Amino acid sequence: MRVAHLTTVDMSLRLLLFPQLKAVIDEGGTCFGISGTGPWVAELEAAGVRHLPLDSSTRGMDLLADLKAARELYCHLKANPVDVLHTHNPKPGIYGRLVGKLAGVPMVINTVHGLYATEDDPWPKRAVVYLLEAIAARFSDAELAQNVEDVELMARLRITPPGKMQLLGNGVDLSRFDPARVGSESRARLRREWGVRNGQVVVGIVGRLVAEKGYPELFDAFAGLDRDRYVLVVAGPDDPTKAGALPRSTIARAEQLGVRMLGMRNDVEDLYSAFDLFVLPSHREGFPRAAMEAAAMGLALVATDIRGCRQVVDHGENGLLVPAMNAPALADAIAMLGDDAGLRVRMGKASFVRARAEFDENRVVQIVMDTYRRVARQKGMSSLLGADRPIAPIIRRAMPGDAPALAGLHAEITTGFLPTLGRPFLTRLYDALIGWPEADVWVADDGVSPVGFVASVVSTSRFYKHFLRKHAIAAGWSVAPRLVRPSVTKRIYETFRHGTGVSSHHAEAELFSIATSAEMRGKGLGGRMLARAVDGYRERGLAKVQVVVAADNTASLGAHQSVGFREVATIEVHAGETSKVLVWTA
Repeated sequence: MRVAHLTTVDMSLRLLLFPQLKAVIDEGGTCFGISGTGPWVAELEAAGVRHLPLDSSTRGMDLLADLKAARELYCHLKANPVDVLHTHNPKPGIYGRLVGKLAGVPMVINTVHGLYATEDDPWPKRAVVYLLEAIAARFSDAELAQNVEDVELMARLRITPPGKMQLLGNGVDLSRFDPARVGSESRARLRREWGVRNGQVVVGIVGRLVAEKGYPELFDAFAGLDRDRYVLVVAGPDDPTKAGALPRSTIARAEQLGVRMLGMRNDVEDLYSAFDLFVLPSHREGFPRAAMEAAAMGLALVATDIRGCRQVVDHGENGLLVPAMNAPALADAIAMLGDDAGLRVRMGKASFVRARAEFDENRVVQIVMDTYRRVARQKGMSSLLGADRPIAPIIRRAMPGDAPALAGLHAEITTGFLPTLGRPFLTRLYDALIGWPEADVWVADDGVSPVGFVASVVSTSRFYKHFLRKHAIAAGWSVAPRLVRPSVTKRIYETFRHGTGVSSHHAEAELFSIATSAEMRGKGLGGRMLARAVDGYRERGLAKVQVVVAADNTASLGAHQSVGFREVATIEVHAGETSKVLVWTA
C-alpha cells in the first residue's frame, strides 16, 4: 500500500503523525509525507518517509497560496500515484480531499484534529467552517475525528454523511511518557537549573508561544501569585509566522516576572518530571497532546473548560477546569492545587490511570490502519495491507447516536426480560443511559458499527427512577401493546423495583448490562469490554461494584469471574427465576 499524509508543515508529520507514517512502512508499504519544507524533513526521510514539498503551503490565511498548494498537490499525486491520501485539517483537510478525488486517488481519508470553529464562535465563522467541512466530507471515503464533541456536532448538523465518521481519539507514546523511566536525578537537576528552592511549586506548560494557548492570561495569573512560592516554566518554540504569535513585549513581560522561558525542547518527559502541576489555559484545542503527556507522567492538571481539554481533564478527579480567558479563575485553580500537596498527588495518580486507559497512541494507529483496510475491502482492494484480515474492534465511549445499535445488540439476548419489551423501548432506555452522568457506557466498534457494549451505573434503582421521570410516557407508549398482559406488567414492576439489594452488599455501583453481536461471541470481546469497565471503576475510585447475572448464563458468569467478580449471593429479580449476585472489589 502506498499512503500519503498531507499536512501544512513538516513539524506535524514528525511530531504528531509519525507513528501512523511508520506503521505503513513497518507493514511493507510506502509512505509519503506531503507538506511545506522545514527542519524535520531530513529526520522523516531518514526513517523511510518520502517527502514531497508543497512550496506554497502556509499556516496563515492566504487564498492564493492555498490554490497554488492545491495545484502542487495535484501534480505530486499524478507523478506519484498512491492508494491512500490521508488529509489533516484545517486547510489541507479542505482542499486535499477535493484534489485527492480529482487526481483519482482510490481512497481519501481525513482526520479532524479539531473543527476550526466551535459552537461558542460567532455564527458567520461557524457557517463558513461547517459549510466547507460538509462539502469536503463528500469527497472522502472515511472521516476520523479525534474529539467526541466534534463527532456529535457533525452528526447533529449532518456535516458528515451517515456511516462515514469514526471516533479516533488521540494518544501519546506511553513507553516514553512513563514516570518510572525518568529518574529522580532529572527532576533535581532541572529544578537546580531553574533556581527552584525547597518548598517552591513549579507550574509548567508545554506549547507554542501563540496567544490561543492562553499565555497572556497565564502571565496575568502568575503576576497575582506569590512568586516566592511559585515558579512558572514555559517550554515551547516562538512562532512569529503564526497568526496570533505572542508579541515580543508579552514575552519580555513574562521574563521580567521571572518566568523561565526554555524555548523548544526535545526532553519534555524530563521537564514533566520536574513540574509539580501542569497548566494549559488554551482558547481552542482539538485534543491537546501536551496535556495527555503530562497526564501520562502523573501530573495534576489545570486547563480551560473547552472542547479537547475536557477530554483530558475530568474536573475534580485528575485536575481542575476553569473558564477560558479568565486570569483570576486560573490563578485560583493554580493556588488551590499549589497549596495542597495531597490533592496534587491524588489527582496525579488519577491522571496516570486515565492516560494508561485512554491515551495510548498504539490504539490510535490501530484505528487508522484498520480504517485503511476497511475502506480497501469496501472498494475491492483487499490485497492492500492485508485488508482481508479480521479487524479487531476498538473500545470507545458510547455516543448518543449509538443507542439504536446498543438496543439491537441487547434485543439479541435470548435470556432476561428487557429484550422482550422490543427495540423501540430499548432504544429509549439506552439513549437515557448514555446521557446520564452517573452511567459509564463503553462500545466495541469494528469501524462500521458497534459489535458490543458494556454499561455501568452508580445505582440501578436510581437510574430507573430517572428513566421513569424523564421517559415514562414515551417508553410506556412503545410497550403499550404488551401491557395488556398482567404477567408483563408484573415483570416490569419487578425489573424497575430491582436495585434495593445493592446496599446489602455495600456496592458503590452496578454493572447494568453487557452484550456482543452473534459473530463476536466466543472471541474474547466480552472479556475485553469487562476489563475496560473495571478500569473505569478504578478511574472513578470505586472500591466495590455489583452485577446480577442469570444463574443459567454460564458464559456471562465465567466472563465476569475472569476479571475479578466473585459470587456472593443468589436472588430472584423475577419470581421463580434465579440470578447470581457477583461483586468486584478493588
